[in-house]
Amino acid sequence: MLSRVADALFWMSRYLERAEQTARLLDVCFHLELDLHGVGAGPHELHWTSLAATLRQRVPSAHLESSTPQAALSEWLMFRADNADSILSCVSRARGNARNIRSALHPAQWRELNKLYWQLNDAEFRERARESPHDFLHAVECGSCLFQGICDSLCNHDEGWQFLQLGRFLERAATTLRILDIQYHLLTDLSSPLDLPLANLEWAAVLRGCQSYDAYQRLHGGRIEPEGVVGFLLARADSPRSVRFCLEAAERALKSIEENSTRRGLSHPERILGLMRADLEYRGLDEILTAPLHVFLTLMQDRCAEVSRVVQERYSLR
Repeated sequence: MLSRVADALFWMSRYLERAEQTARLLDVCFHLELDLHGVGAGPHELHWTSLAATLRQRVPSAHLESSTPQAALSEWLMFRADNADSILSCVSRARGNARNIRSALHPAQWRELNKLYWQLNDAEFRERARESPHDFLHAVECGSCLFQGICDSLCNHDEGWQFLQLGRFLERAATTLRILDIQYHLLTDLSSPLDLPLANLEWAAVLRGCQSYDAYQRLHGGRIEPEGVVGFLLARADSPRSVRFCLEAAERALKSIEENSTRRGLSHPERILGLMRADLEYRGLDEILTAPLHVFLTLMQDRCAEVSRVVQERYSLR
């Protein structure tokens, strides 16, 4: 496969996954804001602070002068073209990659991605989203899921499909690791009985942000405990949003890509992914939590970044 095609597929998948993750986290924040008003009076800014930290975003001071911090952050993450990681920017970049390789795509892939792009750029739709963002954010999530479904059900599972998988699951693993790293240390301070209702809402929001609330509830019932959430999102092998599931999927994709090369033996990114998977598969949760957890999650994030960097160098991606 030409490196420019592999590059476009890899980044198209990553950008669309990034847009979906940002949309879901924002939607969860808006709903959590409503829930928190029922818990008690007073400012509840923890979830907005953690959202900005998770997405590694800081709103420029010029945008803070005419609105509240929450409104400015929402605008920055949803619409701003000068933010390379805003939802509109990510969808635009995914579409730009797709347009450059239209001949290598299934027609339905281009149709759904192009339709999502124009829907989000409709002026009336965007204006309504500033007042009530749920429809806008839901459209992003649905558009991403439709695109992924088309990839899985209509496209050949060839080398190009493997690059799509690799991009998607590396992006998802990195985001879940950041969510856990930020939230665990912010929320473990909410340990007093008076803070318990607030902590339960916040931990439920963490699960919803990773689209894992219902799956977690089926296993644990109504109990939402920090250690249980960490274990579920890190090491649950059958949950498509857990870090372990993502690493195993990325490892399979990379192995399939490597089989088409003339190189022999395990590649450097395969070794890194194997080490990360083994850490989650064979370490006990108690050992991970006492590592301490922040050190363990930081190492995992660094390894994810290393895999992405080496893959780009190895296959001459950008």
